[in-house]
Amino acid sequence: MTAEQRKAEARILAATLTLLAREEESLPSPYALWRTPLTPADIKDLALKVASGQARVVWVDEAYPARGLLIVQDQALESIILGQSSHRLLGPWLFELDPLERQKKTAALAQKAKDLEPGPGFLAVKAIHDPAIIRGFGQAGFVVAEISSVLSGPINPKLFPEFAFTRGEGLTLRTPLTGEGEKWLEALGELFYDGHYLHGPFLPHDFSAKLWRAVALNHFSRGLPALFLWEELGQRPVAVSLASVKGQEASLTALFVAEDRRGEGLGELLMLETLRELWRQDCQTLAVETASYNLPALALYQGLGLATRAPLITLHCLKS
Repeated sequence: MTAEQRKAEARILAATLTLLAREEESLPSPYALWRTPLTPADIKDLALKVASGQARVVWVDEAYPARGLLIVQDQALESIILGQSSHRLLGPWLFELDPLERQKKTAALAQKAKDLEPGPGFLAVKAIHDPAIIRGFGQAGFVVAEISSVLSGPINPKLFPEFAFTRGEGLTLRTPLTGEGEKWLEALGELFYDGHYLHGPFLPHDFSAKLWRAVALNHFSRGLPALFLWEELGQRPVAVSLASVKGQEASLTALFVAEDRRGEGLGELLMLETLRELWRQDCQTLAVETASYNLPALALYQGLGLATRAPLITLHCLKS
């Protein structure tokens, strides 16, 4: 596909997603509960990825784009770790109230995504909790790997103090300088995303540790918000939080507490300091994703005023 063809497809994508987003506003319950509304910024970002060649689009029917689509995005980091091509599927975006038709269209889109590139490869998708869509991916050979919860809400400055960090006996708050972040991660051990282990029969046992370590190192190299709790007595880090910022919206990338210091409230302590740092950077809202079985994390985030949205279902597929 040429650059001009990619740009043309990106324009069609933007127009189609705008139309579908408007249609979804009229969805009745419970369908509306399964959806995360597409914002104009989201649509622009997806269109730019397609225009630049970072992602491709598969359609239910290319002659009638509004019947449904799925976006296939390359995952370079995962490809390196796995030693084979890895792609993330975004969507599907369908406006179809009949569950059998949603299942049928989802299965068709998932199969087209599998056939898009020849050879072996790994595909992953986080789908909305819609049984018809889950069955559609299953029909195309995808298996459920995990259920996660998404929480979001405004950052409330009343939750955290304006004075410097003082709570936590024998602890100080630190931000990594060049090279320190990697060294401190080594001291913390394996970094997992808030207890969010990646399950599935297609992934090597050490994939999660390698992936989130690489994510953290990339995070440090880009100068994104990163905070460590430092134990003065043991001269070691005992907790870390990583966040990303896009305009006035922030996302928590990782929150991790050393196993021997859990149950002491360090996660809440670090989250409050993370919120304060994000507020300093003019962030107004925060979004978090964590495994649905991670009840302590869910309680922590809800206690900070974040509201639980509909769960996401992670599905994996290995192409032969």
